[in-house]
Amino acid sequence: MKIEARIKRVLSIASRKVFGTPTYARSYEGLYVILTHSTPRRLWNLLTVELEYRLRKIRLKGRPYILVIDPTNVCNLRCPLCPTGRLEAGRKGQLMSLETFQRAVDDLAPWAYKVNLFNWGESLLNPEIFDMIAYCRDKGLSTHLSSNLSLELSDEKIDRLLNSGLQFLCLSIDGASQDVYEKYRKKGDLELVLHNARRLVARRNELGMKRPLIEWQFIPMKHNEHEVETARFLAQEMGIDKFRCIPVGLPFGAPEQDKLRDEWFPIKVQSGQTEEGVEIASNDQATTSCSFLYRYWMVNPDAKVSPCCVVSGAKYDFGDIDKENFDAIWNNAKYRSARSQYVRNGNVEVPTVCDGCDLFEKRTNPPFAKSIAVERVE
Repeated sequence: MKIEARIKRVLSIASRKVFGTPTYARSYEGLYVILTHSTPRRLWNLLTVELEYRLRKIRLKGRPYILVIDPTNVCNLRCPLCPTGRLEAGRKGQLMSLETFQRAVDDLAPWAYKVNLFNWGESLLNPEIFDMIAYCRDKGLSTHLSSNLSLELSDEKIDRLLNSGLQFLCLSIDGASQDVYEKYRKKGDLELVLHNARRLVARRNELGMKRPLIEWQFIPMKHNEHEVETARFLAQEMGIDKFRCIPVGLPFGAPEQDKLRDEWFPIKVQSGQTEEGVEIASNDQATTSCSFLYRYWMVNPDAKVSPCCVVSGAKYDFGDIDKENFDAIWNNAKYRSARSQYVRNGNVEVPTVCDGCDLFEKRTNPPFAKSIAVERVE
C-alpha cells in the first residue's frame, strides 16, 4: 500500500505540472488522459503549449488542450459563494444547444485531450447532456462532469449517463449530515444525493464498467470541517473511487471578501493541510504565468468565450464563437494583453478582467488596473 501511495503521489505531481493549476489538479487523472487519448497531433500540441507557457509567449501557435464547455449556467441550488447561487453571475441563465456545443468541440477536438462539461450550473439539467458526452467520446476526447446530484434521476438517466462514455464524475458533497450539508448547498437534499450516488456505483458495478471514475469532492469550511473524516468513511463505504478535499473559493469581484472569508473559511485547514496533516489543494498564489491563458478554452452556454473558469460575467468575455472563429479570438488584443502581464515590461494593450486578478504572480503591473477595478456584478 505504501508503494502504491508513493506511485500515486509521483503521478499526481506529474499531472499537476501538465494538466492543472494547484487548485484544480486531480490526482493522476491527467496523466491517465494523456496516456489513453494521445495522437501525434495532440502530443505535439501539448508539448508546444507547455513550452510556450513556460517561455511566457504572448502570441501562441499551440492550441488549448483542455476545453471547458458549460452546458448550462442554471442551477437548482443556491450556494453562497457561487455567483450563480448568489444570483450575481452577470450572464443570462440558459441551456447550451447541442449545435453550439458541437461547434465548440469541433474547433479544437483534433488538438485537445479532454472536455470539462461543467462550470457555473448543474449540467444534468440540460436534457442533451448525454448526447454532448457521447459526441466528445466519438471525437476521442476524455469527458469530465461535475454534479451536485441533488435532483431526481430515473433509472433511464443513470443508464444513459453511464453508457455515454463519461470517464470522470465529480460529486460535490460538502457534508455528512443534512443540517451541515444544507448550510452551504442550500436547497440540497443529502439523502437524495447519497441515494443517487449509491445507485450510480451499484449500476456501474452491475454493468461491469470501470468508468466513469467517481469522486466525492468535499470543501472544508468552518461549519463542516468536523465532518470531513465522517464523509471520507461514508464515501469508502459506498464504493466511491476517490474522496478529495479542495479549498474554499471566493466569488471573483464580490464585495466584503474579508467578511466572506471570516464566515466560511475553515479553522483547521491552513496552507493546504488539515489539522491532522492531510494534504488538500492549495489556494496559494501561483508563481507561474496564468495557465488558463495557454491550456484552457472556456465557452459559456451563450457561445461567449471567457478567459478562465473563475470569472462568470458576460462583460469580462474575450470573444464570441458565433461571430468569430477560434484563430481570430485566441491571439486577439485581450488575450495578448492578459498574457503580457506575466512578462517583464509586457505590452498590455487593452484593459481586461485579468488586470484585477491575483491568482498568479505578475511581472508587469497592468496600466488599466484602476480604471477597470472589478465592481460588483448586479
